[in-house]
Amino acid sequence: MPNRNRVLRVSFAALLVLLAAAPALAETLLQPVPVPDMSKLAPEQAKQLAAQRAGIDKAKADLVGPPLAQAYADIGALYARSGFNEAAAVAFYDASQSDPDDGRWLYLRGVIARQLKRNDDARADFQAALERDKIYLPIRYRLADTLIDTGDLAGARKLLEDTAREYKDQAAVFSMLGQLALRQKRYADATENFNQALRLEPKADELYTHLADAYVGQGNAKAADEARAKAGKTRPTLNDPLLAGLYSVAPPAVSGTPVEQAQTLARQGRIAEARATLAELLDKSPDDVDALSLSARIEGSLGNQAIAQAFIDKAIQVNPDRAIVNLSKGIVAEYAGDDAKAYEAYQRAQHQDTKLADIHLLLGNAEMRRARYAQAADQYRQLAALLPGSAAAYSRLTAALVAAGKCADALSEINGVLAKHANDGDLMRIFVRLASTCAAASAQERDLALDYAQALYKQQPDSDNSSALALALAAHSKFKEAQEYQAEAIFEAVRARDTAAAGLYKSTMQLFVKQQVPDRPWPAEHAYFKAPMLSARAVPVAAPAKQP
Repeated sequence: MPNRNRVLRVSFAALLVLLAAAPALAETLLQPVPVPDMSKLAPEQAKQLAAQRAGIDKAKADLVGPPLAQAYADIGALYARSGFNEAAAVAFYDASQSDPDDGRWLYLRGVIARQLKRNDDARADFQAALERDKIYLPIRYRLADTLIDTGDLAGARKLLEDTAREYKDQAAVFSMLGQLALRQKRYADATENFNQALRLEPKADELYTHLADAYVGQGNAKAADEARAKAGKTRPTLNDPLLAGLYSVAPPAVSGTPVEQAQTLARQGRIAEARATLAELLDKSPDDVDALSLSARIEGSLGNQAIAQAFIDKAIQVNPDRAIVNLSKGIVAEYAGDDAKAYEAYQRAQHQDTKLADIHLLLGNAEMRRARYAQAADQYRQLAALLPGSAAAYSRLTAALVAAGKCADALSEINGVLAKHANDGDLMRIFVRLASTCAAASAQERDLALDYAQALYKQQPDSDNSSALALALAAHSKFKEAQEYQAEAIFEAVRARDTAAAGLYKSTMQLFVKQQVPDRPWPAEHAYFKAPMLSARAVPVAAPAKQP
């Protein structure tokens, strides 16, 4: 199984979301980053740190959205490397408010919270990061570690077992599973997991120390002695470029083709570097349609509409029949607020390539905005076919079918995918929400939904699972209990500074207070139903060095 723990594997849709700015809300939530007492530092070090902070402060005065988030993260990294974790915590908080859809800043907030021994905050931060980024393995790893430290062994075990099924090539995950099994005195499980970790990473000889303890627990003294004889100090590796970047002077390196490098840099908020990479490529190959298309998307996301249009016009002139070109044309139009032009471009792109998942996603969203729910459902169904078992695809398909008045069809779809992915908690949660709100659901389905919801909440009592459980309880007329669990969801969302989610949870709470069951799995204001257009920054940034 290929290693999925790579920052570089970013879809165009993810890039769009991460580049889209939300400055209006963030500006009201930012906190001034304190200047720590640097009297204990060497004078030259203190002077350098102050100069670096001043330089970033000056630059961020003209930034919003993802670039502003990156600036705050740069301040956080400066202070974290110097041991000023209180100031770093505020900086990463501001980064997460400037770009709330980017899981990186929430993850690093959690890392700093762990340094400050604020485990409850770290748990909330890691959970919020995982909601936004289910690919980056270290988020799961450090969330599990935090759950163990806070005594939620069952939650940690569930998370680690799910992760081990998905990341079968990661010795660090099996190592932590083994250590958890040791703690719970499940010695046979511990032995199996440590041996699996060693098979994956034979050089990680520290594992033999833990393996010896597991053999002792099983009463196998001979095997324990043999394991101790091989024990060393090399731990299993966990590829964590975000953490490495936090504590290294240089930003994390990127790899791949120049376009892939630029895509990664843009996702990381390093817009100037992304532009420079693309400019260099276009200087050598001015007709590279992939570089032209990515340049157009980046400039469109930043509000530089004229520049974005120039890039996409050039790409169309070079090759009007490439799907990526027309996809990018639609994205540029959507950033400019021209929904009709975007819709036409997406349709053309789909005629050229039906296998690009992002086209189905964007066309499905466009159909939802037009209240053409059957057509949206068809796009999302094709998206689900390209991404088998994807909860994101099935969530949107469910919403489209419900909006079309076909919740029974939605139940059939989700039951079908659950038959193939029976242990997928995200898909189970969709079933819980749908079966609890669909009038066509049978009593047996509603009972099963309650069973699922209780099991999910027991394994991981986060805001997603508590709100799903609240729906299942309301479907059984247990409105008092539903309000209690919905209140938990609101609290968790507020604590994670997710004001949008908190608002949606509150709207559902109002129905529970009236002893009413919602008629749809998510509130009508949810993005699954509203499908907002991509929004560019309100203030354009300076033009790139290289233009077509």
